[in-house]
Amino acid sequence: MKETLKKIKAIALKEYRHIMRDKFTLTAGFGLPLFLIIFFGFIIELNYDKIPIFVKDNSRSAQSRAFVQKLSAGDLFRTEYVSGEDPIKYFERDETAVFINIDKDFGKFISYPQNGKRPQIQILLDGSDNSKAGLVLSYIPSIISNAYDGKQAYEIKTRFIYNGELNSKYFIIPGLIVVIIGLISILLSSLTIAKEWERGSMELLLSTGISPAEIILGKILPYMVMSLIAAAVVFAAAQIVFSVPFTGSFVFFFISCCVFITACLGLGIFISVIAKQQQLAMLISMPVGLLPSMLLSGFVFPIENMPLFFRILTAVLPQRWFMEICRGTFLRSAGFTDLMIPFLALSGFCVFIVFLAAKKFKTDIEP
Repeated sequence: MKETLKKIKAIALKEYRHIMRDKFTLTAGFGLPLFLIIFFGFIIELNYDKIPIFVKDNSRSAQSRAFVQKLSAGDLFRTEYVSGEDPIKYFERDETAVFINIDKDFGKFISYPQNGKRPQIQILLDGSDNSKAGLVLSYIPSIISNAYDGKQAYEIKTRFIYNGELNSKYFIIPGLIVVIIGLISILLSSLTIAKEWERGSMELLLSTGISPAEIILGKILPYMVMSLIAAAVVFAAAQIVFSVPFTGSFVFFFISCCVFITACLGLGIFISVIAKQQQLAMLISMPVGLLPSMLLSGFVFPIENMPLFFRILTAVLPQRWFMEICRGTFLRSAGFTDLMIPFLALSGFCVFIVFLAAKKFKTDIEP
């Protein structure tokens, strides 16, 4: 027994000395927990603040202005007056999640009630984000009640846009499409160049006179077809199995899907070019493909509530922009005009990453 403990102590001492000399192990052991707690602490934010509320004040009275001031008194809501345009247009462009329409007789009825009749307020809510809509629906009546000593001073009429039942699947399934397609595309393509290097067939391939750009495009095309088939399967499952409505332009969604898949394939190729080993490429592609989709795309946690640094970081991720396109086309009937910025950002990343992969590949093979 004493001899066994002596051997264990010797091995433990040897491993301790190895750890103290290995900077990577020390960083992973002490630096990684600190990084993860800070990263997830900032990213995982389930509370909302500064939710934009567009207000159409048909009354234009002191009473209606006082009501709007009560809404914006805290940090939860940020009110903005609008007029004229169809409220649905604001939802299609994803400019607001709440639209309040104040009746023109609001001031008259609240000052001089007639036969118990109360002033009316219509609240339109974007049901495509059911968690935010539910929060707003619970907070506005409570704010009114607290402001008027528990009395329901107004008659509130609520209407949900796009997702009247507040079905959570209508919010989750379009987001899952982004996560699944992005992860599959990155994983499939991240192994292709590394596999050629490991097998020693890259030199043979280059001896044929094919340029790096031609190799990359040739590598992408078969995986493009596979990813499109996977996207079609996921899309069909969303429609048939989960009955998620698709109300937008199918042509625009298909084009956006092609751009997103190309961007993810280009990112996978770039990983493959850097790694040159299948195992390493797989290790890199898993967090690169999964973490941005789950945490930084707006799939679960609202981007507007993240710190400024992470909001800027999400702007360079294709998952963030395709998430907006996917949810916009599925539920809000949004088209190219409404989703121009996400589409252009996605296209820009696609061109950039494919160019970067080709340039890096060319640099590696040239003497």
